Amino acid sequence: MRKTFLILAALLMIGSAAFAGGDFDFAIGPKVGYQTTKLSYYKADIKAGFSNHFTVGLFGRVTIGRIYLQPELLYFKTSNVFDVTATGTNSDNLFNLPAGANINMTLNSMNLQMPILLGMNILDTKLITLRAQVGPTANFVIKSQTIFDETYSLDGHQYDLERNSDDDQDFDTKSISWGLQAGLGVDVLKRITLDINYNFGMSNIFNSLNDTALGNTFDFTNIDRTKENIFMVTVGIKFF
Repeated sequence: MRKTFLILAALLMIGSAAFAGGDFDFAIGPKVGYQTTKLSYYKADIKAGFSNHFTVGLFGRVTIGRIYLQPELLYFKTSNVFDVTATGTNSDNLFNLPAGANINMTLNSMNLQMPILLGMNILDTKLITLRAQVGPTANFVIKSQTIFDETYSLDGHQYDLERNSDDDQDFDTKSISWGLQAGLGVDVLKRITLDINYNFGMSNIFNSLNDTALGNTFDFTNIDRTKENIFMVTVGIKFF
C-alpha cells in the first residue's frame, strides 16, 4: 500500500512540474459520488445512492494532447452479507454460539480505492470535453465491523442469539482486492467533471477473511462471491 501511495505522489509531482513548464495540462481537485449496481436517472434512486453508498475523494489529471493519466483516491463504505457456520473451540466464546450454528452476518467495511486511469479526449471544445478511460484499481479494506442477526439455526431449529456484549465485533480484515475500471467522463467549461465508471472485480474483496480472528470462529461460505462489480458515479471540480 505504501508503494501505491508513493506512485500516486510521484505522478502528481510530475504533473505539477509539467504544468509549470507549460508542456502539459495538470489538474487536481475533490470529487464526490456514489456506487450502484444499476444506473438510473431517477432523482429518488440517485438520492438513495448518495445516502447509502456515498463516495468522497481526490483526483489528479495529467494531459498530453488528447491523452491523459488520472490517478484517484476514493473513500467509501461497503456491506456484504455472509451465511456463516460457527466452528472450532472459540464458538462458545462469541455470543454463546454453539459449534454448528448457522447465522447471517453483515460485514460493513470502510474502503480506500486507488484507480489509475488512462484516457483519451474524444471531443474537446471550450464548453464540453467528452472522455473515455480505462485502468487498474487497488481496493484496501481499512476497517470492518460485523453485525449479526438476532437469531441462529441449529439442527433445523431456530434460537435467539445470546449476546455477551452490546458491541459488535471490530476487526482488521487485512484485505486488498484488484479490479479494472472502464467508463466515460465529461468536463463542463474545463472545470466541472462527471465520471461514470464500471468496476470489474478481478479478485475477491475478502480473500483473507478466514485468516482473521473471525476465521477461527466461523466458516464463511460465500467469500468467492465478493468481487466488486459495480458502477461508480462521481462529480468533481478542478482547482486549477
